[in-house]
Amino acid sequence: MKKEQFLDLLKTKVLIMDGATGTELQKKKYLDGVVIPEELNIKFPERISDIYSSYVNAGSDIILANTFGANSIRLKHHGLLDKADDIIREGIALARKTGSGKDIIVAGDISSIGEYIHPLGVLSFNEAYESFAFQAKLLQKYKADIIVIETMTEIKELKAAILAARDNFDGAIIAQMTFSKDGVTVTGNDLTSFIAMAESLGVDALGLNCSIGSRDLADLAKTLCENTKLPISFKPNAGVPVLINRETVFQETKEEFIESALKAYSYGVNMFGGCCGTNPEFIKALSGELKNKVPNKRVVKNRFYLSTRVKAIDINELAKPVIIGERINPTNRKKLQEELLKGNFSLVKDEARLQTEAGTNLLDVNMGVPGADETKLLSEAVNQIQEIVSVPLCIDSSSPKALEEAVKNCAGKPLINSVNGEEAKLLSILPLAKRYGAVVIALTTDDNGIPKTAEGRLNIAKKILEYADKYGVPRKNIVFDFLVLSVSSSPEQVTETLKAVKKSKELWPECKILLGVSNISFGLPSRQTINSTFLKMAVDAGIDFAIINPHENWGIFDPLAKELLENKDKGAVKYMEAFASYKKQALPVEQEKLPIDRQLYFAVLRGNKESVPDIVNKIISDNAEAFKTVNGAVLEALNLVGEKFASKEYFLPQIIMSAEAAQTAFAVIKKLLKKEADASASTGKVIMATVKGDMHDIGKNIVCAVLESYGFDVIDMGINVDSQSIIDKAKEIKPLAIGLSALMTTTMPEMEKIIKLMTADNIDTPVIIGGAAVTQKYADEIGADAYAKDAMDTAKYVKSLKP
Repeated sequence: MKKEQFLDLLKTKVLIMDGATGTELQKKKYLDGVVIPEELNIKFPERISDIYSSYVNAGSDIILANTFGANSIRLKHHGLLDKADDIIREGIALARKTGSGKDIIVAGDISSIGEYIHPLGVLSFNEAYESFAFQAKLLQKYKADIIVIETMTEIKELKAAILAARDNFDGAIIAQMTFSKDGVTVTGNDLTSFIAMAESLGVDALGLNCSIGSRDLADLAKTLCENTKLPISFKPNAGVPVLINRETVFQETKEEFIESALKAYSYGVNMFGGCCGTNPEFIKALSGELKNKVPNKRVVKNRFYLSTRVKAIDINELAKPVIIGERINPTNRKKLQEELLKGNFSLVKDEARLQTEAGTNLLDVNMGVPGADETKLLSEAVNQIQEIVSVPLCIDSSSPKALEEAVKNCAGKPLINSVNGEEAKLLSILPLAKRYGAVVIALTTDDNGIPKTAEGRLNIAKKILEYADKYGVPRKNIVFDFLVLSVSSSPEQVTETLKAVKKSKELWPECKILLGVSNISFGLPSRQTINSTFLKMAVDAGIDFAIINPHENWGIFDPLAKELLENKDKGAVKYMEAFASYKKQALPVEQEKLPIDRQLYFAVLRGNKESVPDIVNKIISDNAEAFKTVNGAVLEALNLVGEKFASKEYFLPQIIMSAEAAQTAFAVIKKLLKKEADASASTGKVIMATVKGDMHDIGKNIVCAVLESYGFDVIDMGINVDSQSIIDKAKEIKPLAIGLSALMTTTMPEMEKIIKLMTADNIDTPVIIGGAAVTQKYADEIGADAYAKDAMDTAKYVKSLKP
C-alpha cells in the first residue's frame, strides 16, 4: 500500500488496529520453545498465525507483524542475527496470508533496542540508528504496508528509529510512545516534546500505546489531538497490571475500555487498538463501535514548537522577544577554551544553568575552540546540556559536519545557527534542516558580504526561501537574521536592518525574525544602554528572537541612544558627551592663529574632517615640503588617537572620525601634489582580507581605514577570500605585509592554511592576524608574524616594517 493511499483512508474512516500479542502468546503458552517471540515466525509459524487470525476475525484493519524486537542489536544478543531475514520475511508473509482477501494492512513493528543511547546509556546514536535501519530495510524488502514504531520510552531512541525508518522505508510511519498518566515517560520525556520532535522528523501519524489503562490514556489523547494535525492512534493496556496470586492480571473490563475509546474518538483519534492485556474480544467490541466511522474533525492551535528531551515550548505563546542566551561561546574566553580542550564541560553546564535561571528561553551553543575537534565538542556539549536544563538549544557552528552530529544527538527540535545566501551553505545546511526537522537561522549575507540596504538583504532572504522550498524545508522553519552592524562604524545600517525586519513581516509572515543584539554597541561606552534601547526598537519593528546576555539589564531605554541609533547624532557626539565625557571640539578662534601644521594636527585629533581640505590646500600653497608637513602632523595626531583609545578616553567613533580626517588629508595632497610627490605618499602596500568562510568585515574595514590614514596603500580583498587568491595577490604586488581577519573560531584555521601555503611558495611577507576569537597564543601556534588586538595595534606593527 502506498503512503498516500493509507493517509487518504485515515481522512475518511476510522481504522481498527490489533490487540496485544505478547500477553496473548503468554496466555496460550505459545512462547515455549523459543528464545524470543520473533523466533516463532520461523520455528512455530502456526502459533503466530493463530494470533493474527484471531484479530483479523475480530475486525482489525491493521495487523502488526511479529517483528517487534527484530532489530540487529537484539537479534545479535539472542544469537539470531543470521536468522533476521527469515524472521522478518515470515513475519510479514504470515500476516499477509492471514489477512488475504480482507484488505488487511500489514504493519512492520519496530520497538526499543533495550539499551539507552548516550548519555543515558553507552549506546551511540549511530549504533542505534544502524540497528533500526537494518530492520527497516528488511521491512521494505518484504513489502510491509506501513511501519509502526511503538512502546518507546526514550525520545532520543525514537528519533533514531524514525530517521532509520524514513531513510529506508517508503510507506507511512506511525510513531507511538508510552507515558505514565501524568504524560511523562520513565526517562522524563513529556507529551509535547514527543509531538514537537516526531512531527519535525516527518512521521505520518502519532500515537499512544501500553503502560497505562484506557481512561488515563484517553486524557493524554485529548492533549495530543489539541496539539497536532497528524492522525492519531490509540492502543492502551487493559488497565495497569497488578499481581494477584503471583499472576499478572489486567483488571480493566471490555466495557470500560470501549467507554474510553469512544471518548478518544470524540477528541479526534483516527486509529484504535489494544496493548497488553487486551484480546480479540476487546478488538471485536472496538470494531463494533468504531470501525469505518468518519473521524471527528479537530480544532488545532497554531503552534511553533522548539523542544528538548523533557518539554517543548510554543514560541507563538511567549512574550517577544524570545531570549536566546549567548554565553556558551568560547570566543574571547580563555578559561572556557582551556577547560574545553581538557574535555571538561563544567563551565558549559554552569553557564547553561545560570542563563536558564536568568530567564533565557533558549541556549545558543558554540564550541569553536582553535585546535579542538569541534564536531566532538559540540556533540558532547549538546548531550550534557540537555540533561541538566530543559530549555531548547540553538546549535551554532559553520561546520556542516559538526552541526549534523550535534543536531543528531539533540533529543528534541532545535534551532540551527546558521545558513546564509552563499551557494555552498545553502546546499549543505538546508538538507540538514530538512532531514532532522530543525528550525534554521538564515543570515541575509552572501558571497558579496552584507548588503548595505534593506532591499539587498530581502533579496537574499528571497533566494534562501527559494532554496528552502526546493529542499522541502517548511517556510515556518526559517528564521531570518537581518544582521546588526555596529552603530559606531555603520550608523546608517541600523535603520536598514529595522526596515528589513518590518518588510519581511509583510512579505513572509510565516517566517520568524532574529537579531543578535550585542554587535550594535561595539566600540562604544555604556554598551548596555545602546543594546537595551536597540532591543526595544527591534521588538517594535517585529523581531521574534534576540540573542543576548540574559544577565544584563534589558529595561533601559535611553533617548540619546535612540537618537544615535536613528543616525540623528552624527559621530555619536551627544551620546559621547553623556556617556564618555567626550566632546567634539571645533577649532577655537585662537587656535586658528596656531601654525598651519598644528591646525591640521588638531583637526585630525578631533575628527574635524570638514576643515581638513582648506588646511591642507593652504599647506600646499605655502610650503615647499607640503607632503612632509602633512604626513608629520597627521601621523602625530593618529599616534595620540591610538593612546587615547588604549586608555579608553577615545572609543570607536573617535577612531573612525580621526581616520576619516586623516584619509581626507592624504586624498587632498595626493590629488594636488606632483606625480613624484604623489608616489612618495604611499609608505607601502598592505593586503587585507577576511579569510574564506567568514563574512564579517567591520573590524577589517576599520583597520583598512586606519592604515590608509597612515599613508599605506591598502589592497582590501574583501570577505570570504579564498586562500590561494591571497597567495596569488601577494606574488603579484609583493606587499609590505598581509593582514588576515577572522571573527569566528571556525574560520581561523584558514589563517594557518595561508601561512603554510606561503611557506611552501617561499613567500616571506610578514603576516599579521586579528579578529574577535584570535589570540597571541594562536598567532604563535600557526607561525604568524604578529597578532593585533585592534586597528591601532595593526598600524603600529605595519609602521615598524617600513623600509
